[in-house]
Amino acid sequence: MSAATHSHHGFDPDSLGMPPVYSLNLSASQRDILEWLTSRGAIFDPVVAGTEEIAADCSVSTSTVYESLARLETLHLVDHPDPARYRVNPRYYFASNPEIRRLVAEALEAPQITPDARAEGPRKLGNVAARRRRTIQAVPDQE
Repeated sequence: MSAATHSHHGFDPDSLGMPPVYSLNLSASQRDILEWLTSRGAIFDPVVAGTEEIAADCSVSTSTVYESLARLETLHLVDHPDPARYRVNPRYYFASNPEIRRLVAEALEAPQITPDARAEGPRKLGNVAARRRRTIQAVPDQE
C-alpha cells in the first residue's frame, strides 16, 4: 500500500495536531513571538524578520528574542530555514483550529471530483454576459 493510498481506518485528523500548546509551558515572550510571526503569515510562508524588529514590536530585549526563538525551534514550533527567515509549523495552526483539522481530514477522505461530459464541452455564455450584450443604452435626458 503506497503512502498516497488511504487505509480503511481513514485519515486521523489528530495526526495533524500536536501536544496542546498550553502543555508546552511557553513563556509569555515565546507566546508573543509565536503570535507575532503567525500574524505576519509565517504559517503559510517563511517571513523575513530581524530580531531587532521582533524585540521592538514585542517589547522585549534582543537576547530574549534569541532565547525565545531558540526554544521555539527546539520544539519545532518555528523553523529557521535561512538567516532572518522564520516559518511557523503549520501543525500549530491545526492544533488551535480543530474544525479546520477535521475539514482537512474529510477532504482527504472524500471522493475525487470527476468532470462529466458536459464539463468537457464548450462553455455556455454566462447569463450576466448574455444580458450585458442585450442591454440597451439609456438615452440621455433631453432638457
